Amino acid sequence: MKALSFAGSGFEYFKIWIVNILLTIVTLGLYYPWAKVRNRRYFAANSNLEGRNFEYHATGKQLFIGYLIAMAIFIVFVIIQNVSPIGSLIVALLFILALPWIIWRSIKFNMRMTSFSNVRFGFDGILGGAYINYLLLPIVCFLALYGLPIALAIVIPMLGLQMNALLGIIILVAVIAFIVLAFFLFAFLKKRNTSYAINGYRYGQGEFSTNVETKKFAMILLKSVGLSILAMIALLVIVAVIAGFTGIANEILQLKDSLQDPEAMQMALAGSLGMLIGLVYLGFIIVSLLIVAYLYTRQRTYIYDNSNLDNKITFASTLKARPFAWVMITNFIIIIFTLGFGVPWAKVRMARLILENSQVNTNHGFDEYLTQKQKQQSSLGEQIGDAFDVDVGIGF
Repeated sequence: MKALSFAGSGFEYFKIWIVNILLTIVTLGLYYPWAKVRNRRYFAANSNLEGRNFEYHATGKQLFIGYLIAMAIFIVFVIIQNVSPIGSLIVALLFILALPWIIWRSIKFNMRMTSFSNVRFGFDGILGGAYINYLLLPIVCFLALYGLPIALAIVIPMLGLQMNALLGIIILVAVIAFIVLAFFLFAFLKKRNTSYAINGYRYGQGEFSTNVETKKFAMILLKSVGLSILAMIALLVIVAVIAGFTGIANEILQLKDSLQDPEAMQMALAGSLGMLIGLVYLGFIIVSLLIVAYLYTRQRTYIYDNSNLDNKITFASTLKARPFAWVMITNFIIIIFTLGFGVPWAKVRMARLILENSQVNTNHGFDEYLTQKQKQQSSLGEQIGDAFDVDVGIGF
């Protein structure tokens, strides 16, 4: 197994990033497609495996027409929203119906515009699969999840049922069934989306494949929820201890009993409560990042371990939750304290961490793969899809 590497630096990317920002502002957003291409080319060119690098081949001109069409659609939606609420609902509905097509086109375009060692990637997933995975199944899952509690809320008052032991048991069973169903459906969606995307990926004439199970995703999700509950309990305990040691709680009680200066009391009380709320809010952000890190890294490891290229080249992820969470938390701090100017360093740190923990079995080699001849067809639809910046988020 060989790990990928990232050769870029924060300062080097900062020069590209700041120029992109300034030109996008000066051109009132028209430079955005070129900025997007420059960003992607930089990260692709600096991503390496055994001395071979990736490349991003799209141009700003290619993306520009799709970008203009996407912006025109957005402007039309805003205008219709202010003129007719019903019209805005119709436009929103049409966008939802078109979303699977947008996702499908975006994946096809980005894969076709990316290469490794002069061999292009591709995507052969069918459009029907996109509509099943990104529209039909989410709707079915939504109805299945919320249909049960809504039905109970409607049926119980209609039948005039009074709360008793039997009804309490029925409600308890319904709640348990709702929770189990929620875990299963979320895991099932993750499994379907992952399988659809990876099994459609191509590398030259090679085919990617994956064999993942709903049960495994459900277990990862269950552990993540359990850890989040324990983390929130620990957070509340820590906040209570800090409040006790700093005397905030005692100060609040004393201020409550003192009416000598009501205005001063209110200001001091507001300050003490504000400090407590700030501690809880900060702790909640940290806990959320920790749970996201755990969920992402566990899913990523499972997907990599069960994916391959032509049943010959295998993959592995060594990314762990703690270092991933540490980079996320410190990146958040960097961006906040630099007023956003630390974004380039944050992105470079994250790219380096992810690539250095992505491993490929290179024993078989990549020399046998030849670039497939692309079909001669218009890519305008793919460019429109990419303009919406959609991301299926399969954990890669």
